[in-house]
Amino acid sequence: MRILVATDGSPAGIAALKFGAKLTRPDGQLIVLTVEANGAGVAPPGLDAQKVLKSAARHLRNGHDTQFHVVRARRADEVPEAISREADRLRADMVVVGSEGRDTLDEWVVGGTALRLIYVARRPVTVVRAPRRRRAG
Repeated sequence: MRILVATDGSPAGIAALKFGAKLTRPDGQLIVLTVEANGAGVAPPGLDAQKVLKSAARHLRNGHDTQFHVVRARRADEVPEAISREADRLRADMVVVGSEGRDTLDEWVVGGTALRLIYVARRPVTVVRAPRRRRAG
């Protein structure tokens, strides 16, 4: 089974990465993907695509066949489409993406990129929620 994990280096992206690694069988393949939009990394401020992938590699502790890819999108709002195209091109059996949850009701349940990916992808999509932060005292 080929599992494509799209990550941006965020806590939700790392949660998706760990989840995808757990799903990958020893004879399967894990594909780690990050997306750049217009040459600027679609990642937390200060992280570029190569740093995101290096960070992802540090989080993986498995013996799986793992590939790392960077794809480009013309604009930040085209990230879900870029993930979907790459999943099709690589014939991924499943796409795993993280979700932080945001402001609107839909985005609170499922993040904006994840929500749009669910609609545009032709491959099964699994959404992993970011770990909840514990409130201080």
